[in-house]
Amino acid sequence: MPPSAQEGRPPYARRKDEGAQEVRPEEGPQGSAVHQTVVIPSRRLDWPDCRNIRDLGGLPLSGGFTRSGVLVRSDNLHSLNSAGVEAMAAYGVTTVIDLRSESEAASSPSPFANAEPFAASAPTYTNLPLIDDASMVKLAKASDMFERYLMMLEYRAAAFGEIFSTLANSEGTVVFHCFAGKDRTGMVAAMSLALAGVDADSIAADYAETDSQMATRYAEWLAAAKPELLQEMRDDLRCPPERIHGILEHLERGWGGVEGYLEAAGMPANDISNLRSKLIS
Repeated sequence: MPPSAQEGRPPYARRKDEGAQEVRPEEGPQGSAVHQTVVIPSRRLDWPDCRNIRDLGGLPLSGGFTRSGVLVRSDNLHSLNSAGVEAMAAYGVTTVIDLRSESEAASSPSPFANAEPFAASAPTYTNLPLIDDASMVKLAKASDMFERYLMMLEYRAAAFGEIFSTLANSEGTVVFHCFAGKDRTGMVAAMSLALAGVDADSIAADYAETDSQMATRYAEWLAAAKPELLQEMRDDLRCPPERIHGILEHLERGWGGVEGYLEAAGMPANDISNLRSKLIS
């Protein structure tokens, strides 16, 4: 995830308790998370040239499961070939939301940004940067990935509100992605699942699944890295469950949960209700 954050602190991003201090995820004596580790069903999709892709359906709720075919999280689609496009069409994908910055989207364009080659089956493409170019430098100064996630919540609330309203108002299956499908995509996925009522342990398990799906790609990146950057890269690439637990707890303390945060971000109540209803089977 390219680092970023807006300058200043807009009113809609303020916590209820302005004096609240950052609380990092609790860890056990050996550094393992206190929370329970759960096994969730694999929802990985076999789309050519997509490494880190899965449907957010099939996760346990009280009395049911999240609905399949509503939201799909993915890594970058820029290298998608015609077979991948056909797989997306067969799955019913109608909308692609690109969470990358404008410069990222320009340097590695989505095949759907200019959909003429796939006009018959092309989904609607929208670039909604969760982190904009102007704010990347700020996030680069964060001490670790957890702090970067906190900064996204604090300074990019309006972007979250716009993204989630688009999810709520899009018909058919929506694919959302960033570069690796790890951080920006991971945040949107976790918050969507929390809004639907999925328990925190299952949300964390979905977040951590990126490590197995991206293992080969991680190895390639690490092999090409400078020796002095290896440890930092290893830490940044990991998706430990306790990190997303910490984010969910931060949202609960500051805004009463994801719904309260999105309301403060300007997302209309009917959009929140609509998205939740779409996700619940």
